[in-house]
Amino acid sequence: MNSENKVFQAYFELKEDKLYFNQIKEYTNLSNSSLQNILKRLINNNIIEVNKTKSNTFYKIRDKKVFTVKFIEIALEKFNNLNRGVRIPLQNFLEQIPKDIFTIVLFGSASKKRERKDSDIDILIVSNIKHDLTKIKKEVESISNNPLNLFVCNIDEFIQSEDHIIIQARETGFPIKGEQNYYEVVLDEY
Repeated sequence: MNSENKVFQAYFELKEDKLYFNQIKEYTNLSNSSLQNILKRLINNNIIEVNKTKSNTFYKIRDKKVFTVKFIEIALEKFNNLNRGVRIPLQNFLEQIPKDIFTIVLFGSASKKRERKDSDIDILIVSNIKHDLTKIKKEVESISNNPLNLFVCNIDEFIQSEDHIIIQARETGFPIKGEQNYYEVVLDEY
């Protein structure tokens, strides 16, 4: 991974719209001079902006479109790097679901590649159209070692919810379908 992508990865993983220099440095393991050069280039290209306070300097997301594209790339890479026992059933699930679903978020232990043999695969489905996914779920579970645990909400609930499942999905998960929809909503809240 190139150095600039490491900076985007820091924002992706830390799920913050502004990060301090030391947060980025700690996450990326870049030298001071390398990180300074990357941040300067991102500032000059209006991708991030610098905000200084009396005691700290932080770097805030400015161009949400660029971050959306970078976050989509990272999410796709994370999906492709999931353990086979999780990725293949999810691919089968995604191939069979209706196309009008707003976004699907993988969260929980499977999203962090920490699942055990008895773990389930937690999925949040965001759609304003109700779908009966029972048949698809059963088909996928018949070829999977891990059961699917489906949670469903509409777009407004996803944006405004105080529900702990939705909050957990947003804080710890990443989109596996409708990535652009997901990041446009999430980055708009920054």
